[in-house]
Amino acid sequence: MKKAKRSVTTTVCVIVALCVCYLIFCGIIGKKKFFPNTSINGIDVSNMTVKEAAAAVEDQFATEYNNAGIDVTLEGKTYCIAIEEALDLNVIDAVQQANDESHGFLTRGFNFIRALFGEAEYTARPSLKDKKPLYTAIEQSGLTKLEGVEDSSYTVKDDKVIVTKGRGGYTVDSDKLVDEIASCISKGEFDAQLECPLTYSDVDLDLVYDQIYVAPADATLDPENDYSVTDSVVGISFDKDAARKKLDAAADGEEVSFDLVYTEPELSKETLQAYLFRDTLGSFSTNVGGTDARKGNVAKAAENCNGTILMPGEEFSFNNVVGQRTIENGFQAAPSYVNGESVDEVGGGICQVSSTLYDACLYANLEIAERHCHPHPSTYVDAGFDATVSWGGPDYRFINNTDYPLKVTASYSGGVVSCAIYGTKLKDFRVSLSSELVATYDYDTEYEDDDTLEEGEEEVSVTGITGTKYQTYRTVYDGNGEVISSEPESVSVYDKRDKVVLRGTKEKEDTSEEDSSEENSTEEKKTEEKTTEEKTTEDTTEKKDDKKDDSKKDDKKSDKKSDNKKKNDTKTDD
Repeated sequence: MKKAKRSVTTTVCVIVALCVCYLIFCGIIGKKKFFPNTSINGIDVSNMTVKEAAAAVEDQFATEYNNAGIDVTLEGKTYCIAIEEALDLNVIDAVQQANDESHGFLTRGFNFIRALFGEAEYTARPSLKDKKPLYTAIEQSGLTKLEGVEDSSYTVKDDKVIVTKGRGGYTVDSDKLVDEIASCISKGEFDAQLECPLTYSDVDLDLVYDQIYVAPADATLDPENDYSVTDSVVGISFDKDAARKKLDAAADGEEVSFDLVYTEPELSKETLQAYLFRDTLGSFSTNVGGTDARKGNVAKAAENCNGTILMPGEEFSFNNVVGQRTIENGFQAAPSYVNGESVDEVGGGICQVSSTLYDACLYANLEIAERHCHPHPSTYVDAGFDATVSWGGPDYRFINNTDYPLKVTASYSGGVVSCAIYGTKLKDFRVSLSSELVATYDYDTEYEDDDTLEEGEEEVSVTGITGTKYQTYRTVYDGNGEVISSEPESVSVYDKRDKVVLRGTKEKEDTSEEDSSEENSTEEKKTEEKTTEEKTTEDTTEKKDDKKDDSKKDDKKSDKKSDNKKKNDTKTDD
């Protein structure tokens, strides 16, 4: 039992060792050169590199394939289809393919041993480069010049088309023949002989129809010609089913007539010119405030929008129409919202134009494709009716969902920006807009320490703003005031802004000693003043006693002075 196990183990080890040795042998051999006793197309290429082997077989390769052709038989005749133009005659590629075939990693060891004790023969042949030259070669071979289908001819006279019936028959199925030739090339079967495939074709009434048919076309605007009005086109056709029945009943070469059918366009040039931009579908205006730079940006954005024409189904993009907001494009630095804060940005203020245009589009009952609200409500439109824009960011887009072209007008004058949509109102309508405050978001109060303020002092650094959420609605009425539709328009969520209060951390100065010194000084001053007053009183009393005797003497003088005083007072009053 042990001997049997040892025998199996030994056998496995030997097999594994041989496999390893074989793999090592395959790796050592490499694939740079052909093996001994190897030939390509009958030419010895032993121990040659691919490049050397290609040079050795190049002349023979070119001679054999430069004028290669495949024979095709039809009705007892043989036609040679030249295939040279369809072949890839790069000899190096062909030789490389032969080298790859003999030098596969797991087979190269076996092929090497086989080459040592025998001969290895490989064939280098071109591959298919392109099918298109084969169609030309089939035509040039004369293969298609057999009696087959004779196309019908026709003339148009008055309101009829007169068709001379052609003849049906068999024709060469070129597509199928090309596929068969390509298959022979890929297999290297260049000496193959093919039977020409045929297909039956009837009189081509569709060809006659396609040559006569003219699609009716409405008048429209030509964007490539300054939006000029094009002519309308009357459609021309005939009843193919009725024509087919007549042709089937007619003999070859017989004339058959069909009535032409004329289809008038729905919109003539004259009608379009009369309807074009006839009605004001919607308009809106807002007052413009702020710096001169901001007003200049509003004027520039309005100027860029003004005159834009939209064909039915076409989309308006505010960013694309206004362009990038740069100094070179005529915009200036003005206040704008960045991360919820107002900072100077080139183009600041143009959101007022997009918002004004948005409201005009709502009143025009147009389809809104993209609209975003500001971080906080704007002052120039009601909440829910603003439209913020930013280059490379939010855009305002709407679609001309009417049957006629639209024209956008926008202007700034006298502190007011105005936008309007002109088009064609086929049925009278009126749009009413409304909004509803559906939620509020209270702001928080944050406190920050400030060492420039004394303890106990507070100062508001950032005012708080309550966040809000608005739902707007669009209601459309017909000419009689009946509601056609009433739908939610958009949801606008405006961010809250937390209030920031600065709290003082600076210590108050100690003023107790200065207050005590001031109190002592005040008391001393009061004592001195009191002493002075007492002395003055005593002196005054003595003087009064001395003057009592003289008082009578002065009575008459006093009376005169009084009279003079009265006279002087009266003059002043005058």
